[in-house]
Amino acid sequence: MKKFNFSHLAAVALVALSLLAFGCQQQPKEEIIVSGNLFVSGNLFGKWVDNTKATYEITPTYFKNYGVNYSSYEGDNITIVPLSETSGTIFMKYTVAMNPDWTYTNTAPDVGKWYAVSYKELTDKSIQISGAYKKEGGKTATATLEEAIKEFTIANGYFGLYTPCTK
Repeated sequence: MKKFNFSHLAAVALVALSLLAFGCQQQPKEEIIVSGNLFVSGNLFGKWVDNTKATYEITPTYFKNYGVNYSSYEGDNITIVPLSETSGTIFMKYTVAMNPDWTYTNTAPDVGKWYAVSYKELTDKSIQISGAYKKEGGKTATATLEEAIKEFTIANGYFGLYTPCTK
């Protein structure tokens, strides 16, 4: 019968501990890896309400903005680009957008195009949200996600007014 010496036993114990510590670890459900080592906190997802009772509903696959007595824009194909642990930009493909007469429908000219919403100061109970808007020369949507990522940035003059919201 072969005897185990202390170094063999220590090596087996080290392998077992490594498997327990690293092999069984799962990504925490409250965080989603999006870009490099930046995470999107699960705190981002849910229903956020501003002081006028307008609601921003954010899921990993859908974004919807609506008020007490009105509907507004919605989008799917969500792509989130984090800027920090508490801020980032949500890109979406419009499924409901604004018509020239200021109504919102799923047949508006921008439906099927890309739009962006910025968020900052995210905590488990509060957030600040800003839709992409620029006074002069701003776009309401782009044809592709790549164009949206290049166009809808703070550096390009978008996201000048943030609305505080709570869960």
